Formats: sequence, structure tokens, C-alpha cells
Amino acid sequence: MRRLRLGHGSRPLHLIALVASFALTAAAIVGWFQRPRDVAGVFEWLVAAIVIHDIVLMPLYTLVDRVTLGLLHRRLVPAHRPGVVNPTPYVRVPAIISALLFAVLFPVILGLGSQTELNASGVREHGYLVRWLLLTGGLFAVSGTAYTVARARARAAGAPRRRVRPSALH
Repeated sequence: MRRLRLGHGSRPLHLIALVASFALTAAAIVGWFQRPRDVAGVFEWLVAAIVIHDIVLMPLYTLVDRVTLGLLHRRLVPAHRPGVVNPTPYVRVPAIISALLFAVLFPVILGLGSQTELNASGVREHGYLVRWLLLTGGLFAVSGTAYTVARARARAAGAPRRRVRPSALH
């Protein structure tokens, strides 16, 4: 066991998980190359995803993040004072989760595939926009509550404590 830890650098369970993830990745790659005509489609999709993300989306969401959170940070955290909580992660985390959900589910949220859904399953597609908006609002509500609790705890920890005078004890 010690020899394994020295060679691998972590617990045996970590090594098992690592080997399993490599095996799953290898199986996926083998599956892609089983039909030669699909290989070109996989590479086209991969190149398009890289180009769209790195050239279009990343600069866009980096700009939005810098502008909005820069203004928010300057307004809410004027100086590095003890007892002040940085609001950035409390805005960034729910925004990222909401954006990822939208990116994955946007055809359903916007109702772009309603006829296809009806033809395939016989069920009408509806209510996804409202559910996504409710989920987004819930994420920001939970994050706002966590921020409020963090600020209260930071203020309580940073508040000057009253000294008890010895004369007041007698």
C-alpha cells in the first residue's frame, strides 16, 4: 500500500477512479472510430466547439463578468477591510449554473423543438421557460441568503468586543 502511494501519489480509490475514467474515454474514442464516416463529424463538431467557445463565447462572458462584477465589487467592497465579504462568488456561481442550464437546454426552453417532441413522443413541450426562470431565481435567492449570512458572520467576527471593566464585576 505504501509502495502504491509513493508511486501514484494518492489513495488506491483515486487510482481506480483514474483508470476507470481512462477506460471510459478509450471506449468512447473506439466507438467514434467504428464508423469511418462519423469520424469527420466528430472532428467537425470538436473544431466548431473550440472555435465558438474560444473565439466568441469566452471573450464575451469574460467581458460581461469583468464589467458587472467590477462595478459590483467597487460598489460593495470599497476597501479591503476586515469584516467585508466579497460578493463576486455569490453572483458568479448562480449565473454560471443558470447559463450552463440554458446552454444545454435552450431548444427546449425556447420551444424550438416542440413539433419534433410532439411527433416523437406524443407529448407537448411546455413550461420549460417558466421552470428555468424559477430555478434561476431560486439559485440567486439561495446565493443571496448565503451572502447575507456570510456578511452577518463577518461583521460579528470583525466587530470590536466590549471590554468588561474590573469595577463592573464587583
